[in-house]
Amino acid sequence: MVEATVSQGCDYLGRIPANIKFLVEQPLSDGSYLSRIYPSGKLRKKGSQPILVRVIEYTIEHPGNPTEQLTYRLITSLLDIEKFPAELLAREYHQRWEVENTIDELKIHLLGRKTHVRSQKPREVVQEIYGWLLGHWSVRVLMFQAASTAGVPPLRLSFTGALRVIRRAIPKFQHLQSEEFPLFSIG
Repeated sequence: MVEATVSQGCDYLGRIPANIKFLVEQPLSDGSYLSRIYPSGKLRKKGSQPILVRVIEYTIEHPGNPTEQLTYRLITSLLDIEKFPAELLAREYHQRWEVENTIDELKIHLLGRKTHVRSQKPREVVQEIYGWLLGHWSVRVLMFQAASTAGVPPLRLSFTGALRVIRRAIPKFQHLQSEEFPLFSIG
């Protein structure tokens, strides 16, 4: 995959499993280092040219257990440490996964895998997508409110867990009068 990306003139940044070992060829001042990888074990044995990569290793706090540390290792073709410091790349890598998690929440957990856009006209498709996004935003707002009330960081709450709580509460709220809704009450 690295070779295909490089051959297209593109850069990459991706996580590497712990079982892949790298030799430190040149340590860099931001804590990362240069190393080389081979496209495959077969090509290594055949004398293929290795690919130069920059390796970034770091640890973060485990979301479920603050006393435990998770070690991450990324490789990239972005070799300029002035333009692309290791800390920036690590932060952006995790930010990307926040976006991926949000897309997963929307596609898989909120809509279900088999839900398709039902609308037939472009304007209605946009309206339906806005409805899905509004539903996702509503769940996240409720999670934020619950986390604030409990005094915990919102990212510690499970989207699927919150969705289960909301789905279980829907029958109860369907029987309430509008003045009984806490969000719509005055005062």
